[in-house]
Amino acid sequence: MQVLKLDSPAAYIARFREQPEELDLLFRELLIGVTQFFRDPAAWDALASSVIQPLMADRGADGEIRVWVPGCATGQEAFTIAILIREAMDARRPRPKVQVFGTDIDDRAIAVARAGRYRAPAAGVTAERVERWFREDGDGCCVVPEIREICVFSTHSLIKHPPFSKLDLISCRNLLIYLDADMQDRVMRTFHYALKPGGRLFLGSSESVTRATRLFGVQDRKHRIFQRREIEGPTLPDFSGGGRRLDIAPAPVAAPPSDDRLDKSARRLMEKYYPPHLVIDRRDQIVRFSGAGMGRYLEPAPGAPSFALYDILRKTLRAGARAVLAQAKAAGGPVRQENISVRIDGRARLVTLIAEPMAERGAEAGFTILAFQEAGDGPATGAAGRSAKASSDVVASLEQELRTTRTQLQSTIDELEITNEEMKSSNEEYQSVNEELQSSNEELETAKEEMQSVNEEIQTINAELNSKNEQLTILNSDQKNLFESGEIATLFLDEHLKVRNFTPGVIDIFHFRETDIGRPITEIAGKLDYGELQRDVKTVLRKLTIVERQVTLKDAGMTFILRIRPYRTVDNVIDGVVFTFIDITERHAAQKAALASEARFRMLFEFIDEGFCVIEKLETRPGEPSDFRYLLANPGFERQSGLRDVIGKTIREVAPGEPEEWFDIYDTVMATGKPIRFARDLVTQGRALELFAFRFEEKGVPRIGVIFLDVSQRKRHEEQQGLLLRELDHRVKNLFAVVGGVVSLSARSAATPADLARTIKGRLGALASAHLLIRPRGPDSLPTEGETTLDDLVRGVLSPYFDPGKSGDEERVVIAGPRVSIGGDAVTSLALVLHELATNAAKYGAFSTPRGRVHISWAVKKGEFSLSWRERDGPAVKGAPEREGFGSLLARRSVTGQLDGALAFEWKASGLIVRLSTAVERLTR
Repeated sequence: MQVLKLDSPAAYIARFREQPEELDLLFRELLIGVTQFFRDPAAWDALASSVIQPLMADRGADGEIRVWVPGCATGQEAFTIAILIREAMDARRPRPKVQVFGTDIDDRAIAVARAGRYRAPAAGVTAERVERWFREDGDGCCVVPEIREICVFSTHSLIKHPPFSKLDLISCRNLLIYLDADMQDRVMRTFHYALKPGGRLFLGSSESVTRATRLFGVQDRKHRIFQRREIEGPTLPDFSGGGRRLDIAPAPVAAPPSDDRLDKSARRLMEKYYPPHLVIDRRDQIVRFSGAGMGRYLEPAPGAPSFALYDILRKTLRAGARAVLAQAKAAGGPVRQENISVRIDGRARLVTLIAEPMAERGAEAGFTILAFQEAGDGPATGAAGRSAKASSDVVASLEQELRTTRTQLQSTIDELEITNEEMKSSNEEYQSVNEELQSSNEELETAKEEMQSVNEEIQTINAELNSKNEQLTILNSDQKNLFESGEIATLFLDEHLKVRNFTPGVIDIFHFRETDIGRPITEIAGKLDYGELQRDVKTVLRKLTIVERQVTLKDAGMTFILRIRPYRTVDNVIDGVVFTFIDITERHAAQKAALASEARFRMLFEFIDEGFCVIEKLETRPGEPSDFRYLLANPGFERQSGLRDVIGKTIREVAPGEPEEWFDIYDTVMATGKPIRFARDLVTQGRALELFAFRFEEKGVPRIGVIFLDVSQRKRHEEQQGLLLRELDHRVKNLFAVVGGVVSLSARSAATPADLARTIKGRLGALASAHLLIRPRGPDSLPTEGETTLDDLVRGVLSPYFDPGKSGDEERVVIAGPRVSIGGDAVTSLALVLHELATNAAKYGAFSTPRGRVHISWAVKKGEFSLSWRERDGPAVKGAPEREGFGSLLARRSVTGQLDGALAFEWKASGLIVRLSTAVERLTR
């Protein structure tokens, strides 16, 4: 009502009349499904050691162990028993058949039990058991098939439906506490009927068999394990559902022997006492009364008739009777207890109790005689002793009459006893017939109930089979769809290479039809170019390993990865092989293209001049400088960086002097992903490098690639270009200076403007002729070897500064030396040096005064060429200049760079001396 938000029972009644399914919901609300694996582990350990292991020891290969778990809820308790039995079976060969029945009235709980899937085992399950008996299934776990197949689950009412039969163990824990006393009695009779002789009953910690001690004995009181007792007069369970008791009429528990041996033994003992007596069995149930006089000591209780001694014996005699019986059983002989005061017929009397066990043989075993003997009035009677003396005659007469009467009485008693014995014999015969009929009826009733139990068991198994058939149908449908939709071709063969099954994808590889199932694979023509099939299958079956091959089709050009693995059943039995074909045609083609691309990359990687390396950043502690490890480097990297064997080493390890700013650049590239170009000079090698660092990822791991470009030549060209520009500027300036000098020199000697113009024109022509000597000629603009001599070059360069035809100029410039042919870069270099020396002489030296002289000479000795420039009679030289001028620097670099020679200056007071030396072979290059 609270859940449905109803205010009155009438409203709830109206609700379930409109919605009958509400009753089912209410019923499920009342169910209690509290269970878990190995609940109360100590009790389960006791059950395993005292019940399951002895059961396993008593059963052979043909034996069977049957267990029933009524009220199993979601099945954890049934699976727990199955696990314990299976663990006990590990050390047992051969193993008996085991069946565990789990029943409950909640069909939803039974469905969970059949699935065998749970969120997680209980805390009582050890890690070893979890690993062995459970397997992961998503976010939960399932019991392994080995345990699941032992258990059968079905909906079943412990009260309404017939029980299972011939059981070895019933585990009914924490169910009886929800039943009242009468219902518990019914359930106990049901359990007693369902168990085999000696079967065990396992109850919960709050349950016991206090009201059914006649049916079950205690085996382990602490852990609530009880054993079925054998009783005479079977107690059948009530299957009608109405609680009708089917006990046979309240006959004594222990049936007495059918012959007269018991009476004869009783009479032999009673010859000693002749008192009233009873014959009782081991459980104090009365099986014989002595007859006359016995009623004085009995006092039946109201209610249903009972043959229990202490239910019908007078209360004042019960304590004494209990004491003497116990003493007689302990001593094994007669025991007396005298002068027990008891009120009989309103008078207090003294009674002596005598107990003596009967002979322990045959049918009399376990029976005891209890006799009652009166000793006279008790002290409460207070009777006065009146003694009257009778005459001796009267006494004698009375004694004779008494003897006669006793004789007649004895005769009558003997005849009566004979008649009684005959009647008793007839009665016993009738009773025997009745007992036989009753036994037959009981056997028929028992057979009927057993048949009902068998039918119920069959129904349970049928329900289980139906559930498994439904699951099998679903699994077959899933397998069919998996086979038809899967792109991996799969072929199943048995151990004789016969086709067991295949997926549609295999048809493209083999010419399979549905009728080929069962045929050997060797008889079926296939498109596969694979001649080692039989050999590989034998290898797999022999070594139980997986064989993998790359195979192709004969005509289609398709490529597959073939894996052959053993076919394992659910019981881990090898029963053939499984072929799986994975189409790698596209991947194979891609691999070929990749290999070709990789080969081209490898060729480019190995032979390009540019250096290339791949580095990765190392993990460092906070505050420590970053470092990088070399992963890859090509030969160009080694040539350009000068580093060898760097793979696997760090930058700080192979280059300890690396500037920290380069590490900062690498960190920036790694952090931002933006490429950075930066310069790097190798001072020791005299080369300049330009580095290009960029980030990329390899299998998700960031890396840095660094390209090394050697820009030394480009820098030299840039420097040479700058130098040439400066030289051009310098030469233009010198040219103007030379022109100015020519004009000045011409003006000194010219008498008329016409002479001046003619002189200037001639000298500028000579200057042009000298320039032609140093400029390359020919159609290809290439100089020709041997075309220019050193003498022509010297005279051409110095022609602007003297006129050989003029008087006095012959001595101004003196040129002396052997014939030396020059060509190539040597013409330009020597012309540059001579031009610079002549220009400087015209500015500051011998050519700046009319009296100045210049002596130029050269010589060749042992492959060495030497040239000397000497000035004299010019302005006084004050010493070497503080810094070298651009012209001198240009001349020096030209000699050292192009001629691989040397240029030396001596600043003497008389004049400048310049010496040039180089190899003769350099003059023609």
